[in-house]
Amino acid sequence: SEFPHMAQFSSLSPIPGFSSWLQGLLSQHRKEGRGADLLSEQEWREVEQAIDSNPGIPAADSLRKLIATGEWTRSEKLCHALEPVLMRLCAWYLYGEKRRGLALNPVANFHLQNGATMWRINWRADTSPRGVANSCGIMVNYRYFLNETSTNRALYLQNKVVAASEQVLGLVSQFQKNSKL
Repeated sequence: SEFPHMAQFSSLSPIPGFSSWLQGLLSQHRKEGRGADLLSEQEWREVEQAIDSNPGIPAADSLRKLIATGEWTRSEKLCHALEPVLMRLCAWYLYGEKRRGLALNPVANFHLQNGATMWRINWRADTSPRGVANSCGIMVNYRYFLNETSTNRALYLQNKVVAASEQVLGLVSQFQKNSKL
């Protein structure tokens, strides 16, 4: 009511828990001998080249350490190699990871319950130490189209349907194609 001409609202939101979810995923896949399932062979090669790790140390272990420490953010080569991987995994974390049918991420769940559309995932949007530690520096926009919020809210709460943009759905599709979870 304060802004009668405004028809769209957006937020730029953090993604708490993404980094710890990813660490758990990397650990689980390492234990099960399925580390190669998360990235394509080409992506693993690019990451291995960018990491330039000691011979004999598996790339998944090096990657897990780099993500835990945030060291990867200091290398443009690593940032470039990890961007498509982390964006795809983050999209899946936000869109596909569920608890009781609702988004696992609490911030995503909040916005989706209020009728938002998961609009855009933003690479290196929060490069502060906290942003890198929580979400590998990635943030997400949720967009509220006032004429769609009631429908989106009902679809999410009743049918567990996440309203998402083409960018988000494209990243999710890439995840489903490239990752074997």
